[in-house]
Amino acid sequence: MSKISERLTKLGQTERSGFGFAAKAASTKIPVILVGVTVTDSAAAKGIEADLFVLSPDSTGAPQATPIEGADIWGAAVSGGTSKDIDATVESGADFVLVEGESAPGSALRDDETSKGFVVENDVSENRTKAINSSPFDFLILNGNDLKLPLNVGSVLDVQEELAKYSQHIFLSVSEIPDQENLELLRDIGISALIYDGKTTVSADLASLRKTIEQLEPKKQKSNAGATLPRSGESFAPEEDHEDHDHSDDDDDWE
Repeated sequence: MSKISERLTKLGQTERSGFGFAAKAASTKIPVILVGVTVTDSAAAKGIEADLFVLSPDSTGAPQATPIEGADIWGAAVSGGTSKDIDATVESGADFVLVEGESAPGSALRDDETSKGFVVENDVSENRTKAINSSPFDFLILNGNDLKLPLNVGSVLDVQEELAKYSQHIFLSVSEIPDQENLELLRDIGISALIYDGKTTVSADLASLRKTIEQLEPKKQKSNAGATLPRSGESFAPEEDHEDHDHSDDDDDWE
């Protein structure tokens, strides 16, 4: 399993390492939302705090094969090039391949341990949505750069409308830095990561964003044990009466 796939399955969980008497157990909390940054080259990632980096493709659309030093998770975007270019990127240590356009080589979808992402265009048809859902993508990136903060109900519903179409983890490409209240809204509707452009985003803002996310707890699950109203025609009579009759029959049997 790739690093990013494992991280996505553990959002909001606490990992513990070390066991026994000789080793001191250490715990690491996985944030509920990851922060990703797109960079033009490996040098552009220096000094930026992020959970993952996306290396932009070169001028031909081919993925770059230059590792981002010091990055825990990094991957390369691809919109063109050849299958050999993708092979070189994977061999250089890329944890995932991000398909930015349908003109990318089909080998980007090959069955291997590398995670796969896809940048979803606006106004996707219903048939194309079904095709995306049935493809081996681990995550999708939706365009949220026009999303204005603070979020209003309409904006939340707009995002939820898009999320409802897909079954993969959803990353949101954004330009603004949300506060804690808006981060909680994004967490609650199911956003797994926020993606920023490294050329236009201040690194100090990203560092502050990650600190805010670290304070967020996982979404609270609503209990299903609440009282429910009876349907039309159903009786309000408790079921205990039936149980009492059953017990009396049992007593007769023992006699």
